[in-house]
Amino acid sequence: MNEEIAELRHDLEGKIFDQGFHWRILFLGTSVNGPTDIVASLSRSLRNLGHHVLELDARKHKYRSNPLKRQGGMGPVYVQFESLRPVLDRFEPQMIVCCAGGMTFTEEDAQRLKERGIVLVGITLSDPDVFPSIKEHQHVFDIHTTNAEIALDMYQEAGLNNTVYFPFGIDRGFVTQSVPETGKFDADVICLGHATNRPDRNSMMTALAKDFDVKTYGRGWEIPNSETVSGTEMVQALRGGRIHVNFPLTRAGFVNIKCGVFESAGQGRLVATGRFDEMARFFEYGEEIIGYDDSEDLAHQITHLLANPDELERISVNGFKRIVNDHLYEHRWMDLFRQIRTMDIPNASQLDQKRVADVREILGKSYPRAKKVIVSGFYGARNLGDEAILRSISSRLQSADEAIQVHVASENPTLVEATHGLQAFERKAHRVTGYQVRQASAVVLGGGGLWHDYTFERGGGLSAMFNGGTISIAGFGILPLMGRVIDVPFHVVGMGVGPLDDPLARKAVRYLASQADSIFVRDPESGDMLTEILGSDANIHVGPDTVYAVDLNRISHVIPREVEELKDEGYTIIGLNLRPWAAANMDDVAEAAATALSQVAADLEQRGQKLAVIGLPMQGGKRMDEAAIQSVFKHLPLSVKHVHFAPSGNLSLENYLGALEHCSTILCMRLHAALLAHRSGRPAVGLCYDPKVTRHFAEVGRSDAGLPLTASSEDIARALTASMNSGLSEANTAAVRDLENAALASLDIAVSAIADMEPVEAVYEVPADDEAVANATPAKTAAKPAVAPSAFFTEVQPSSVGLGGVKPKPKGPFRFGTQHLSVGLVGVTQPEAGMYVGHTAKVRFKTPKPLQLALRIKNPYANEMARGKIFLELEIGSFAYRIDLVETAEEIELKYLHRGESTDLRFGLRVVDDAFRARSWETASTAELLIEATTPGHATDKELLIASIGQVTDRYVHPIRQASQP
Repeated sequence: MNEEIAELRHDLEGKIFDQGFHWRILFLGTSVNGPTDIVASLSRSLRNLGHHVLELDARKHKYRSNPLKRQGGMGPVYVQFESLRPVLDRFEPQMIVCCAGGMTFTEEDAQRLKERGIVLVGITLSDPDVFPSIKEHQHVFDIHTTNAEIALDMYQEAGLNNTVYFPFGIDRGFVTQSVPETGKFDADVICLGHATNRPDRNSMMTALAKDFDVKTYGRGWEIPNSETVSGTEMVQALRGGRIHVNFPLTRAGFVNIKCGVFESAGQGRLVATGRFDEMARFFEYGEEIIGYDDSEDLAHQITHLLANPDELERISVNGFKRIVNDHLYEHRWMDLFRQIRTMDIPNASQLDQKRVADVREILGKSYPRAKKVIVSGFYGARNLGDEAILRSISSRLQSADEAIQVHVASENPTLVEATHGLQAFERKAHRVTGYQVRQASAVVLGGGGLWHDYTFERGGGLSAMFNGGTISIAGFGILPLMGRVIDVPFHVVGMGVGPLDDPLARKAVRYLASQADSIFVRDPESGDMLTEILGSDANIHVGPDTVYAVDLNRISHVIPREVEELKDEGYTIIGLNLRPWAAANMDDVAEAAATALSQVAADLEQRGQKLAVIGLPMQGGKRMDEAAIQSVFKHLPLSVKHVHFAPSGNLSLENYLGALEHCSTILCMRLHAALLAHRSGRPAVGLCYDPKVTRHFAEVGRSDAGLPLTASSEDIARALTASMNSGLSEANTAAVRDLENAALASLDIAVSAIADMEPVEAVYEVPADDEAVANATPAKTAAKPAVAPSAFFTEVQPSSVGLGGVKPKPKGPFRFGTQHLSVGLVGVTQPEAGMYVGHTAKVRFKTPKPLQLALRIKNPYANEMARGKIFLELEIGSFAYRIDLVETAEEIELKYLHRGESTDLRFGLRVVDDAFRARSWETASTAELLIEATTPGHATDKELLIASIGQVTDRYVHPIRQASQP
């Protein structure tokens, strides 16, 4: 690398860009080409300016409506207000940026957003080609931008004066990123871009290849060994070429500046492009780049430069300097925001003056430079108790310091972002967390009961802390320990501790706790246990559960329709919350609960009243709370009306609290079900499966209502009747209020320690390929779970329909082994309805004892254009699982509980509707089913299948169509 470029790059690494004001910005877009995509660069550069940015990837969040099936940057693609409402309520943005993709708003939705005090900015990146489809819809934005000068003239000629020029650039992270050196991409001349249906490109590069060492990257090239590159390889290819050829002609025949000019110059390489006036305003021809008229002219200049390497290097260095000084996206945003903040828009005299004043007022509010705090816990797993914990901690953090922007290490980042309006990433993807923690000012672990040994051995034991564990003490400990290595403070908040009977688990907790800057535990027993383990209580603060600190008044109580109807019909309503619990015979628990509820119904009937029972699940998933509740319902007589108020995929605190309002009492197992009931003024009767539940009833003064899990039906009925008749006493209510105040005080002590931390001057670099996405592949050095799988695939029978009798091969998308099954649309360029490819097999187990089988499905495809076209199907034992191929780019985790020597399985890919033509379908559709691990089950475990996303159904009640043999 040239020494001057290396020095300039080093200086840029330490530079902090700051315009002096910082806004809350909701950034909507999709980085189609990964972390080096233009959209990704624009998002990173906003963060590098210190803004509080929440980015919602349009591939994962379903906020777009595309009635005209637009693609390639064409519009209109409508962003729907109602889909964004929960995010708007929680994040409260000052500005929404619609970044490319033809996105816009309807007139009505744009007005609703503006009335909420939000400035709307639209970014178009494919002008002038997309101008005809954009011009009728960009007026809804306060400011709209175009990437081309010629398009700016088009908008102004059409009387659209809210459009300004926002040229391409590159973010500072793209320039400073470090990638492994390799000679694989070395060449005298390269072109990085696609050449499909671009004969001008193929003609020129083929001519140059006759005289020079030429490499081309992208689709459609006629030069042999051309390949498509992205991520790290894209940067390596850019650095490997000495002279980069750029073609300024668009597909529609316009000449404008391409983003590739900035990407190439930003890697310190010489750019050769056509000569035109717009380019001359960005780079000086002959000094910072070179211009050409035709292939002969370009060949002559290349010959000269290769013969005069000092001149080649001088122009390359000058081009790099111009990038660093003038053409970073950080510069572009600052120029744009200066115009927006003052509404000093050239030729914009027709803009509504009241709206101009509104925009100035909205953007007059500035926050401190964003200070990133990571909160890590069991979040996004569709457990309402854990989501309430996250709401409590994040709200108090942001109240303590306006600079704090919470980022969540979660089980399901998309769900957390949509529910809480907090940026999230996958906690289990340790390469991703390693990237995220580098910009953090602090890491928070908690709350909830994370330090226990229930799952310590199943999670891989102590070694899991060093080989990529994902659950239990070790799995939750990896992120904060990575932070401590690079001096990021670590705080424990709202933690439940115990049981800890395993000696190694105790030592693991001792080590983690010793690394913490502060520790707040949620009950005295946790404090005592941790004090015993550490030998001191000097760093430990004890307070109530953080859910006591949730501001319930700021949560809209949405009464479910089913509950309103029951109340209108005069029913007395009892809420029911049960959960699965392997340590007890839940059939007996369900029967006792049903008998008790039947007795209460009979007593009410004698008084001329009627009873309805509503299921109140707190953990999503049909095999979780919903199944436990249903097991009670099946024992109830027809005379006792019973309903589920919310399907398992539709849980929310808003609905849950709305349902509680109309309950006379609630029979519950989960701690937070009882806690929220008591905070809502509703008496609860507890079936205490864990000491934490018993403790809760004692602390609110209702020990008599906290029954053993194995309580008799008579005791349950007696407690329910007493709760309905007596409600909460003044003493109970006072105890709850005291706990609320104590929880707020304790939480404020914890968060003040975090708020007082000096912010890290975060710089957002380009993440490595496996650091960038939630479904990142674990590092090659990371070991699999410590327990070797005791299961394998056997008797595998491949089949396909409509694929021309394709057969499995040792390598490729259609293959199988003892631990994996892989399927893909082999040789298909346009999927057609009826196509199928899959395997039937047996899963054999090395022991007939109860086992939990951990499976994983991998497929990163997420192109919304393919929604509803292709589905992944899995049948195992008595269960069926089916999910749209584009539903998630994350890996899907499945847990299967089984007893016996074998079970039947089918795994396949089915096309249900014709899809678009693309040569990449074979690769894009490839999905893999992996056996990850087996762990011992319990003698009481019934057959069960649980999925991390999507719904599991009964295979025989809702069968998936079988494939015909070819």
